[in-house]
Amino acid sequence: MQITMTSKEIFKLAVRLLGLGFLYHGLIGLPVAIPMFFSSAASNSFVAVLMLCWPLLVAYWLLRGAPLLVRIAYPEAVERS
Repeated sequence: MQITMTSKEIFKLAVRLLGLGFLYHGLIGLPVAIPMFFSSAASNSFVAVLMLCWPLLVAYWLLRGAPLLVRIAYPEAVERS
């Protein structure tokens, strides 16, 4: 039994693996960001939110398959009449 993957499926797998990397990066910052968030300085709270939110949002998007990225890499054939 031979299982073959198309290049589009391999690309989708690579996108999801990249999402796992971003998830790891976001979770690594969690122990540092929690004390910064609860400090009295507003700038520290803003930095803490940025440290956690952007990698976790990117990870969420990539783990869901990043449909925009896949459409750019593998556009569907447009039929012209």
